[in-house]
Amino acid sequence: MYKNISRSKWIATTAVLAGMASVLYFLEMPVPLMPAFIQFDFSMLPIFIGSITLGPVSGIVITIIKDLIHLIIKGAGATGGIGDLADLVTCLCFIVPSGLIYKKSPNYKGMIIGLLAGCFSSALLSGLFFNALVVYPLYDKFILPMSAIVAMYQKIRPSVNGLWEILAMFNMPYTFLKCVVISIIALLISKPLRSILKIQ
Repeated sequence: MYKNISRSKWIATTAVLAGMASVLYFLEMPVPLMPAFIQFDFSMLPIFIGSITLGPVSGIVITIIKDLIHLIIKGAGATGGIGDLADLVTCLCFIVPSGLIYKKSPNYKGMIIGLLAGCFSSALLSGLFFNALVVYPLYDKFILPMSAIVAMYQKIRPSVNGLWEILAMFNMPYTFLKCVVISIIALLISKPLRSILKIQ
């Protein structure tokens, strides 16, 4: 499927989807039952559309462009750029397995299997392990002490204690549900959007 797309169309469509993803990334919304620094957005949607219509490389390029634009325009902000790093890894953990599986099986079943793989991959690798080993230690070192971060979660659920428990109870399920929402919308709009983009 991807071999039928000219290089100029690939570049132009990737650029359009990167612009859409960038706009959606700025339209962040607070998440109920989560600390204020965690926001929800729909920027993964154009990324996934790019991945299934143009190939996984397009999805990766769109992700990188989106996060660079957000970082340049908004600056490091309250998270010191760590939030953009976390978003980058979350998107890649979702888009790479889903895009590769769909590339191997370019049909509706392949899309569903790919989306499920992306949901689990993003939740486990990014929502749990990358947060525990990279993101929150960086927050602790440069932005906010770990004790203050834990306290923010304890305001929501006083019984939680320790970073791994917090991530397993809050961040991993949230990441999974976010990817599920994106997946459902992607399944609904992928066919008409591919038609609009004139990609078979």
